[in-house]
Amino acid sequence: MTMRVPPARLLWAGLAMAAALLLLGVGLAGAHVRTSDGFAEIRDHGDHVDVRLSLEYEILARATGMGTAAIEAPDDPARNAALTEHHDLVERYLTGRVEVAADRVRCDLTLDGTGLEERPASDTTAAAVPYAVLDLDFDCHGSTSGHYVVRYSVFSGRPASDGRPDPGTTTGTGSDAVVDDHTSTVVYDLGGERGQAVLDGGTTSFSAGEQEAGPAVLRALGLGAARALGGLDRALFVVALALGATTLPALMGRVALFALVQGLALTVASATSASLPAGIVGPLVALTVVYTAGAAAGTALGGTQPRFHLPVVAVAGALHGLALAGELRFDGPFGQELVTSFGGVVAGLQAGHLLLAAALFPLIALARRHAWSAVAQLAAAGAVAVTGLTWFVHRIL
Repeated sequence: MTMRVPPARLLWAGLAMAAALLLLGVGLAGAHVRTSDGFAEIRDHGDHVDVRLSLEYEILARATGMGTAAIEAPDDPARNAALTEHHDLVERYLTGRVEVAADRVRCDLTLDGTGLEERPASDTTAAAVPYAVLDLDFDCHGSTSGHYVVRYSVFSGRPASDGRPDPGTTTGTGSDAVVDDHTSTVVYDLGGERGQAVLDGGTTSFSAGEQEAGPAVLRALGLGAARALGGLDRALFVVALALGATTLPALMGRVALFALVQGLALTVASATSASLPAGIVGPLVALTVVYTAGAAAGTALGGTQPRFHLPVVAVAGALHGLALAGELRFDGPFGQELVTSFGGVVAGLQAGHLLLAAALFPLIALARRHAWSAVAQLAAAGAVAVTGLTWFVHRIL
């Protein structure tokens, strides 16, 4: 005699079995998912932004490729020693993965210090977990307020935003994708705005504060002028142009050409992400200084500027612009805020170069009234040329 099971009971039994299998699958999958929590405190002060970042020590050591000894460090003194030893490695890893931009211009990261702390046991950890405490300083190029954007992609498995590889992949000892999920809880005080944000694989950025057009333009102008006057490559190039010029209009025309092409190259490189390797651009930039100094020395000896002098000045502007694109990085989509910051930087560069040339030429013209001026000009051009050659040799080695 066979027992007939009602269809309704079979349906409920099937549903119960499916639910049990589903829960079992979730449990097994969860057993193989490794998660990690991070914590960050972000505050602005003056034209800098301080970030105190806490990351699980072991995961950081694996991601950056510190090596087996650092990963398996048995106690806090050993872990602290490993962080100190691999300071530059950690800084390179974080650059491009923790980013702060002020008024669309990215700030420069420096790892100021490292330390350790223990986080208590939680639902996901059975014991206290050692965390690396990383103090990051972001130089925001004179911005004391405005609109800030913070981007975060630590332990994401994605490459850094500037395209650099994981530090550990070059040695085969590390990989950024060491966890399945990483979440960072951020407390911030930026641009007069306070709050909290949670960053993970789905939410990788947040913003705070507002950009004011007037202060943003002035800051961008100042940043451009500072790069023109403070960048030794560019400043010495203008000095060499001034040494070789015989009239102020001729000098200002050459400097304007140099600044214009430099601004165009910077614009194209920033807008298209086009670039040349620093190992190529750096030596070529040094050679432009050597060439211009040599042309100035020829003028001191009674010669004239070569016929191809202006094309070389234009090429030099393009090379200096490409080099500058590697120093200054702009953030965010095309729009009024980005145009304001970028246009201000380019205008500041041009103004800085022209002001330097205009300040130098009267002094050079005054010196040329004396019999010793040719010797002095030759010596100055020689010093600039030797400096450029030194840079060239240093950059190709």
